[in-house]
Amino acid sequence: MENPFEIIIEKLTAIETRISSIENRLLISNAVLDLEVMSLNQLCNHYDLTKSFVYKKTHNREIPHYKKGKRLVFKKDEIDAWLLKNKVKTMADLQREATKYSISKIK
Repeated sequence: MENPFEIIIEKLTAIETRISSIENRLLISNAVLDLEVMSLNQLCNHYDLTKSFVYKKTHNREIPHYKKGKRLVFKKDEIDAWLLKNKVKTMADLQREATKYSISKIK
């Protein structure tokens, strides 16, 4: 039978490792929040995007970006606006628009 103290120590070590990993990700994420300009890696990590997705969007000129030589950079506020521009309308929004349209056609 295994020593229960060894089991506890193993589990505590695993917990410490996980906490350290989470802390590192939070530090990186908070650092990105303070940035105005992000690299490709920072953008992908912060917004959970793949590099291939971002490359495709930059190639098709669908995502706001800047180039310095071959290096891509992104302004955080522009990316936030880009991500939020394709809002899916709620049923209440659609009904409001339909009512507004109907009233404008009556006049």
